[in-house]
Amino acid sequence: MVPVEYLAGFVDGEGYLGLARIRRRHRSTEYCLRLSIYNTDRMILEEIKRTTGGTMSVVGQRRPSWKPSYALIWTNAAAARVVRKIKPFLLVKSEQGKALLAFDQRIRAGRRVRDTAGRLLPLDRQEVRFRHALYNRVKRMNRRGSEGQRNFPTKAVSRGQPKVSARYVAGFIDAEGSLMITRTTVADCRTPQYHPRVTAANTQRDVLEAIQSRFGGIIANQPARNAAWKHAYQLVWTDGMIESLLMRVQPHLRVKAKQARILNEFIRHRQRTKQGRNGRGFATLPAEVVTVRERLRREIRALNRRGSRGLVLE
Repeated sequence: MVPVEYLAGFVDGEGYLGLARIRRRHRSTEYCLRLSIYNTDRMILEEIKRTTGGTMSVVGQRRPSWKPSYALIWTNAAAARVVRKIKPFLLVKSEQGKALLAFDQRIRAGRRVRDTAGRLLPLDRQEVRFRHALYNRVKRMNRRGSEGQRNFPTKAVSRGQPKVSARYVAGFIDAEGSLMITRTTVADCRTPQYHPRVTAANTQRDVLEAIQSRFGGIIANQPARNAAWKHAYQLVWTDGMIESLLMRVQPHLRVKAKQARILNEFIRHRQRTKQGRNGRGFATLPAEVVTVRERLRREIRALNRRGSRGLVLE
């Protein structure tokens, strides 16, 4: 069973909360609640589905060489039920969740009349205007561009909100994070240097600050790939910061559990084979040490690949 706090973190990292607009010929436009989460790991979506229901679908890859992607989707009453459960723990998409629940409450409070064929009769103009306005409001919240932030500059983390838990952070990292081993070349050392690194990215800095306040890390700017998109930030853990993070978060990781095990093996290996100094620079590492560290780097890199070759080590 997937804990609700983990699911909230996953939705904040890789989910979509919105209203779908359904145009009907000669009848008023209908709007329905929609919650969807995306991932290339079908197993985690299947596990969430067993816990909360939903419908699975395949999402087309942006590039043919990438892994297949999947979506787990809830609509209408099913979507409202899941949002109601995770809403107390949402940080990034808290405002969207609030709007969707208000819409659901509005629908429940009103009665729709059907014709003799069982079809819903058109809504009155006032109700159509209300639903269309809410649809546009949620749509603006979800925009990638800066307009969404300008129109809704609310703090993601408010007073009275539960503290960020290890389960939430695990869900967030599984959806939007990265665990890796970096390799760098240092001028005064003949062997490469290897470092563990964990990152989590988002366009809402205060969410990363909330995670940072309990789990450490350093926040850095992450330039948007498109000038029209929102400015993004990264929360980064490196070297000595990672062992403490994994100790708390690793038991709850699902998608990136294998990467976490490799990072732990790498950290233990570094502790057993500490690198000395040669004057002001680093001493040369023995060949067997480099071999082990390079193997671990390649293993975690293969797991992180977007392409189908990344599935080899699944």
